[in-house]
Order: sequence, then structure tokens, then C-alpha cells
Amino acid sequence: MRTKITHLALLFALLGPGALRTARAQTVYVPAAVTGFTDDVVAEGPNSNVAATTTNSVDRGIPTVRWCFASSTFPGLNASNALPANGTINSISTTGLTFQLASYTGPNSLRIDGDNRANPATLTLTNPQPCSEVMVLATEGNGTTAADKIFRVNFTDGTNQTFNGVTVPDWFNGTITPAINVGSRVSYVTNAIDITPNNPRLYEVRLNLSVANYSKSVQSITVIKSVVDPVLNVMAISLGSNCLGVPTGGTAIANPASVCPGQQVVLGLTGASATGGITYQWQASTDGGTTYNNIAGATSTFYTVTPSVTTRYRAVVTCRLQSSNSSAVTVTVPPASATVVYPTGPYCQGNAGGPAQTVVPTSFTPAGGTFTSGAGLVLDATTGAVNLTASTPGTYTVTYTIPNSCQAVASTSITLVRAVASLAYPASTYCRVGSSGAPTFQPAGGTFTATPAGLALNASTGLIDIGNSTAGTYTVSYTSSGACPATATTSLTVKSDAVPQFPNVITPNGDDQNEELKLRISDVTGYRLRVFNRWGRKVYESNDATKGWKAEDNSAGMYYYQVEYTDCAGRRQESKTWIEVIK
Repeated sequence: MRTKITHLALLFALLGPGALRTARAQTVYVPAAVTGFTDDVVAEGPNSNVAATTTNSVDRGIPTVRWCFASSTFPGLNASNALPANGTINSISTTGLTFQLASYTGPNSLRIDGDNRANPATLTLTNPQPCSEVMVLATEGNGTTAADKIFRVNFTDGTNQTFNGVTVPDWFNGTITPAINVGSRVSYVTNAIDITPNNPRLYEVRLNLSVANYSKSVQSITVIKSVVDPVLNVMAISLGSNCLGVPTGGTAIANPASVCPGQQVVLGLTGASATGGITYQWQASTDGGTTYNNIAGATSTFYTVTPSVTTRYRAVVTCRLQSSNSSAVTVTVPPASATVVYPTGPYCQGNAGGPAQTVVPTSFTPAGGTFTSGAGLVLDATTGAVNLTASTPGTYTVTYTIPNSCQAVASTSITLVRAVASLAYPASTYCRVGSSGAPTFQPAGGTFTATPAGLALNASTGLIDIGNSTAGTYTVSYTSSGACPATATTSLTVKSDAVPQFPNVITPNGDDQNEELKLRISDVTGYRLRVFNRWGRKVYESNDATKGWKAEDNSAGMYYYQVEYTDCAGRRQESKTWIEVIK
């Protein structure tokens, strides 16, 4: 409540003293002097002979029962129970409305007894002037009829405005708005006084002109009655001037002009019309002023609002049928909440020092904020772009802050992963026998592949069946699983057969079939081949694995040989067997 009072006081100070004056709802009324009255229905003193001071009764009555109004000068009456001596009637129903009766010494009623459609009656203004409404002081005697009367307002330019179906009640106990409860009546026949509190009555008949006729001067009022009973008495005319021009909308002012959601703002007007029957309707627009909608209940000069978004406000200032809009005021409501969203992680980082890789937010609202995070995350403060390559792996909280008094903040968590895989085999070179042995690798759960084809590799364990592999050099790759896979590679060589094939017969006859003792062996060192006859005498020796024994100087028969070498794995091997020479 303290904040509201402060805001309102400041707004009053901005608008000035005149801002405290509320619009006056009264129309300015001026009694109109008219001609055309036909009868004197008001008795006045000092003569107590009613018939001597009147020309007719208000009602028709019967010859022995007829009644008139009387002024306070009539013997036996006073100002509390008779018409005012000066003929001025201040309405008890409409503030500021005054009627002036014609002189009590002459005709003071346009009395219409019967159907006058063939001969309408008219009251003519002695001083035609414009107005927004015509007020008629009238009553009926001998009962209330249906809405049969026609009032026609005639203007000096020859045009008119007609009001059909008008009802004027009986002067006793009528139900529409009375201008005065006279309090008595006097007999036209016997001069008797009838004191009747709250009766008889004179009524207000309001004729609201259309806006198009506001600028026209009223010249006369024609009255038409279509039935015989009752008797109509029109006794005065008053002109109401209200909103003859379009009201001034003025300027809307707000205090404060910027608030956080949920805080209050006091709206006010300066320079707006404040006379006549002014009404106000505050409107709001949340689309920049393209469309405005009424605020329910916002019908006072000052109004307190609680905007949740930036809103433009204006007041529609209306006087009767005419209105204008105030200039609008914008109340800025900075957002009190923000959002920030990054793509679904985790984010895989490239190798440090490699080409820059980035990830940017998929959305952030509202625009214009600043991004921040902890040490280790390389973050663009304006765009929110994360440099994955230059950042340190880990989980970070990214905060997006809107720089306003409402402190709109959003945060989200992102995880950076720099996956590193490793792979190592027990050796880089293998002979084509047995298994490679289990490799060491990190992280677990990946897949092994090799290029080119020919390596008998288990894709899950990385074990190599060397004996079933083709000799050659291979690149073995290990690729980890997960959101950020990594690959490690190593090179290994599978050498040719390490176990020689030992022939057991040669036929050195020149047909190129089994011509020599030559072991099919490769990838060996320290090779020595020795051949012995059956008596143990050495007949051949060679250290060149590419050369063989052809038994050229030896006879056919059985021989024995011994081969020694260091295989591809570095192991010293020795084999002894026999061979038959056939010639």
C-alpha cells in the first residue's frame, strides 16, 4: 500500500493541482423564454377567487370538480406547499436543472385538451440557441395515457428531430422523474384548497438531441397529442448544453513508467476535457498500439494497473455521444524470466589445438542478454557459442542474464567430452603361428577393425589368430562406443611361415620336378643346412636358404640332413630328417 500512495502522490505532482478535480457530470441548463402558451392554470393572490385569476383548470374534470395550481401568494398557502412566487423551479431530480414558469398573470400553460393532430401546438423560443438536450416541464390531468405524445424539436435551418411515443404522467402519483412536488391544488369551482403532500407533480421530459444537431439553434417545440383524455399541460422549456463539441482526450501519464511483472502502475490524464457529462474508459494494448481493449472497471480519471508485459494505455474520453482518445503512454515491463536451451548433449570435443568446433544455443529469450559460465568453458558472452576445441572437458552451468531491474535469469547444464582411445598389442611383429595375445585398450566396449583384409581379427576382443592370417602389414583400429566415440590405431606385421616344409625325396633328372633339396622357408636368419650319407659323412653344407642340394656328385640312395635357423620370432630352431635320392 505504501508503494501505491507514493506512486499516486508523484503522479499528482506531475499532473498538477487540476488533476485532482474530477469531471463534472452536470449539464449546464438554461431556462428558455418561449411564446405560445394558451391558458393560465396557476391561481395567485391576494385574490382568493381562483376563477378570477385563471382561465382554465389543469384537468378537465366535471363542472363541479376542477382543479388548478396555485402560487405561494395564494391566501392560505406558502412556499412549502405551492408553486414558487417567482415561478423558478429547481428540479428535485436533476442537479442544475431550472425551469422558469411564465407569469402567473397571463397564459402559463400550453394546454392541449383532446386530439390535436389536425392542429399541432407549438412553443417558440424568443432566443433560439443550440443545445444538446431539450427539457420539457409538463404534466397531465384526468389520468395517464399510453405513450401517445409526439414532441418535435424544430431548428432554425428548417430541419427537425422528432420524438415519438412520449409519456407524460398524471399530476398525481406519476412514476417518472418529477421536477417538483407542489404540495397543493385549488378548486377552480369552489376556491377550496387541497393540501396533498408529494402531489400534484410537474415532470421532466428529456429530449436528447442527436450529435448532428448539437450545433443547430433550437427555434421551437411542437407538441402533438393523439387521444382526447387526459389533458396535457406543457409549462416550461429549459435547454441543456452538454458536450456540444468533441471532448479533448488529453495525455495519458503513468507512474512509474517501467515496472517488473506484478508491480502496480497508476494511470492518470492531463489536458483532458473535464466539464459536462464526461466519462472515462481506460484501454490497453499489448501489440504496440495496433489494437486496444477496454479494461473492465477502469472508468475513473486515475486507475491502478498491474501489467505483466509491456503495454500501451490510453483513455477514451466520452461526453454523451462523442468521444476522443487520449495520447497513449507506454509502460515498459522488462521480462522477469528468461530461457536458454542448447542442443542435447554431451558435446564431443575435437583434439586440443585442432580446428575450432562450436555449439550454439538453439534458443534464448528475450534477446539482448549476457552468457556466463565457470572457468574452463570458452563461451561467447553475446551469442552463447561454446568453443568446444578450446574448452576443458567437464560439466558446466551456463547462465543467461537479462540486464534489467527485474533480473531475468535462466541457466542450463552442458557437458563437454573429449574422448581419447588407446590401443597396444604385445608386439608389433608376429610369425604366422598361434595368437597375438590380448591387446590393451581404453575405454572398454569398443570395436576392432583392420585394413587391409587378411587379418583374422576378433572385433570384440582384438585377439588375432596369427596362424589363420595372411602375411603382411596391417593397421588395426579400435573405436570406442558412446556419444563421443574415439579411435586409436596401431600397425603390426605378420611374417611368412616360420615352420619349413621338409621334402623326403628328390629326383635330379632335369625335369624341374623335385630337382633339389631346398626348404620352403622365409623370414629366418642364421640358416645352416648340412646333408650326410648313411655312413654319417657330410656331403653338403650351405648357409643360404635360397640355395638347395642337387646331389650332383652323389649316388642314389638314402641321406640324412640337418637344418638350423633363427625364426621370425627370434627363436633358434633345429630339425633332422631323411631324404631319398632317386636317379
